[in-house]
Amino acid sequence: MKKQITAQKELLFEGLNKDGYNTIFKRLYFHLYSNSKSSRAETIIEDLSKILLIKLATSNKSIDNAVKSFLKSENDANESLIPKFATYYPQLSESLSKFTLDSSSIRTCFQELEDLDINDAPSHIIGDAFQSLIGPTLRGDKGQFFTPKSVVSAMVEIVNPEQNSKIVDPACGTGGFLIDAYTHILSKTGDFKGKLLGIDKDKFLANTAKSICEIYSSGKYEIVNQNSLDLVFLKREHPIFFDADIVLTNPPFGAKIGITDKNILKQYDLGYNWTFVASKGHWEKSNHLRNEQDPQTLFIELCLRLLKDNGILGIVLPEGIFGNRGDGYIWDFLRANGEIVAMIDCPRTAFQPSTDVKTNILFFKKKKVSKPSNNTVFKVAVAINCGHDRRGRRRMENGENYPDDFPKIAKEFNAKTTVYWTKGIAKDLYYLVPRYCQESNTQKIQLNGSITEFMGIFSFSELIEKKYISVRKGNEIGSEAYGTGDIPFIRTSDIANLEITNDPTKSVSEDYYEKYKKMQELKEFDILMVADGRYRIGKTAILIGDKTKSVVQSHVKIIRVLPAAPFNAFELLYILNQLYVVNQIRNLIFVQSTLGSLGSRINELLIPIPKKTKLWEEKISDFEKTLKSRNQLLVKLKEFQVEEAI
Repeated sequence: MKKQITAQKELLFEGLNKDGYNTIFKRLYFHLYSNSKSSRAETIIEDLSKILLIKLATSNKSIDNAVKSFLKSENDANESLIPKFATYYPQLSESLSKFTLDSSSIRTCFQELEDLDINDAPSHIIGDAFQSLIGPTLRGDKGQFFTPKSVVSAMVEIVNPEQNSKIVDPACGTGGFLIDAYTHILSKTGDFKGKLLGIDKDKFLANTAKSICEIYSSGKYEIVNQNSLDLVFLKREHPIFFDADIVLTNPPFGAKIGITDKNILKQYDLGYNWTFVASKGHWEKSNHLRNEQDPQTLFIELCLRLLKDNGILGIVLPEGIFGNRGDGYIWDFLRANGEIVAMIDCPRTAFQPSTDVKTNILFFKKKKVSKPSNNTVFKVAVAINCGHDRRGRRRMENGENYPDDFPKIAKEFNAKTTVYWTKGIAKDLYYLVPRYCQESNTQKIQLNGSITEFMGIFSFSELIEKKYISVRKGNEIGSEAYGTGDIPFIRTSDIANLEITNDPTKSVSEDYYEKYKKMQELKEFDILMVADGRYRIGKTAILIGDKTKSVVQSHVKIIRVLPAAPFNAFELLYILNQLYVVNQIRNLIFVQSTLGSLGSRINELLIPIPKKTKLWEEKISDFEKTLKSRNQLLVKLKEFQVEEAI
């Protein structure tokens, strides 16, 4: 019956969904930002949450009369409304503060909401609209970056909390994971009998989470404002947070906010130094406390401490943890305490524009382990799209929404047939970047133009061993060389669309060219590949004609096809730009903070070498002619530019 009533209420409010409420809340926010005495987002949001809660409480006659009296008078809002608020919401009284906005601004808010039927609207519609205002408005300055809604919902759907679940977020922010878990359970069962538990060190965020949880769940939560990393205090004062069924979190991360408090560090195994013991092939904890530890590392252990046996963790982490060999001890610690269930590789845009840090998602099951397993097998999904671009825009120029892979990834997690999920294998125990762990499939290789017949598939290292190719890198010349002459200095930004451009302001003199000429020994038809940087890793071009006289940057690999090779440079260039190879390159890139690198993993790149069929030879002949013709046209255009300059 309860589910039926909820469904009927949903139907009644189809006309004014969360987007409609969101428009009203945004209008209120910007009116207050422009006209009130406060311009701080936190102050406005905190007061708006109190106004919204009071409006929701006007079904109570005493509260309704107090609001009506306040609107008709010139009384102070703190004297007229705050006492009533404290009486109606005793669970919020500890965190209750007075309005910061002036009473005139608060009256404007109530008048704007006067004709809006909030009391009978489904709570999640109001809550979702309010949360969608908070996310883009607030910016973390202590490593907190608010998790996109589709990422939160996907993580919740994958862990699939039950009706009686105890759900904890030890870095809860404004309560996004807790609320999504609550609405997920309601939609599945019609009732929630568990507990929503959140902790946040930031008082404003904790108070906001309390307000939002109250809007949604009316008292089925507990939010604590404290340092969640203090396990001793937490266990003594708030034991309810332990033995959780599910922990979902996006902890603060970053080297600039490292934990140095010895009293905190000594509470964690990961607060100590670890040493890799080569003879045993694993990391071991020492008795020496670290001077500093990244917060995200301690949060991993905190989450496991909060979980009961067989409890599930879903956590957002920077990619550095998944691929930095110096962090290998974290994975040995994890393997000693349970098993990896799944990983999601997130796009770089997932947390932009807030931060450019590349992240991934780990799902982990806590369990007693007699002996850590090195043959780890788990599920892996790679998200390419996240519903917005790197500037946070949700709509493309054509008006359509940016695609978002996360809802589909969540939906297919337990499906028999899936596009997104593959088997993940820990090929390297200390390199667990999700896309790298995907099981490779060489059975269905097809190059553009339906090329499917191959003489073999060779790794880059095999091509080098067979003396089919040589690979070396360019050099750094120093900024003092920029603009000293007319010889191109080819950087990563100069390689795009199979073409080499060059910025004249970065060109170098004959002296600099002579200095690096013997080191690089560039020849016509050498292939250049971007190996390090931010966005262009894997992009390639070929040296033709005048471009041979250049200097190449160190972030670029110089690949030469040798005489013994059963293919020429144009064939290899063509293969390097096929989807099968491009996807491999993406999977081999490791992003440390904001910069990516192929590193030695380029040697693992698998190159399919087609048979010399008529179709293949025609395709390559056309490809070669096109590139050479374009180069001739570019040289001609350059002559026109020189004449114009003269």
